[in-house]
This record gives sequence, structure tokens and C-alpha cells, in this order.
Amino acid sequence: MKVWFKYLAFFGIGLLVFLTLLSVAKNPELIIEGEWNELAWEYEKVDKKDSVHNEYEGISNYVKETIGQDLVIHKAEKWQFLPNGILLLKGEDYTKEVNWCMKGRGNILEIKYDDNSVEHYNLTELSDDKLILNFDTDTHTRGIARLTFEKIN
Repeated sequence: MKVWFKYLAFFGIGLLVFLTLLSVAKNPELIIEGEWNELAWEYEKVDKKDSVHNEYEGISNYVKETIGQDLVIHKAEKWQFLPNGILLLKGEDYTKEVNWCMKGRGNILEIKYDDNSVEHYNLTELSDDKLILNFDTDTHTRGIARLTFEKIN
């Protein structure tokens, strides 16, 4: 009888700790809500020996356009995540409204456009004031781009 009691007590304490940790953990959908300012584009595999375009300090507009030619949002400067699954992409002279949701274990950001195209971003880091998204371009010979954001409000 003592052995069963020990097993049940151990299992009960483990379950209690697990449920406590779940209740304390922050929901990524709530953390991501708000307005984010794009700080930087970083790119892992940029050809630095390009004789025509010699402007690879950080990431140039040429590289940004090349790796993001099939992306709609690569020119947005501010992203505003609204609680109802709406994402406002704000550039210098435009605002675009798309849908967003979290997938997987809260580590995949899915963005859906009006023309039914979908983009998936890996959520590398998410804190109260910093957001880092990674995505693979269609041409894997170019590598992975990383977008870094800072929360405005």
C-alpha cells in the first residue's frame, strides 16, 4: 500500500508542477499583439563578391529585392498585429491588411493574403520588446533571411 501511495504522490506532484508551469507561461499570440518596427534584415548566404552590386554593408536594397521578390511584405517597415487575427503592414505610402495566426507549438507565424497565398515564418525569438522571424526563400541556394523587429507599443 505504501508503494502505491508513493507513486500516486510522485505523479500528483509532477502533474501539479506541470499545470503550474502551463498557467504561468505567456501565450505567444498575446505577446506578439501590438505594433512592431522593422530594425534589420540579416541574410546568412549573401554573395559578397558581386562585381556589379558592391553594396553589401548589412543587407542592401538589391539583396532585399532579390530574396524577397516573391514576398509581398518584404518592403513593410511596421507590422501591427491586432487581436482579431489581422495584421496591418505599413510602408511609407501604403497600408495592407492581411490575416495572421500562430501554428505548431506557437513557433510558426502564418500570414495569409487575399489572393490565398500563404507565408510561414519561424518565430526564433519573441519577448515583450523584440521579435525575430526567419524564413527560407524558395531558392535554397541563397539561404535564410532573418527579420528583427522592435516593439513600438
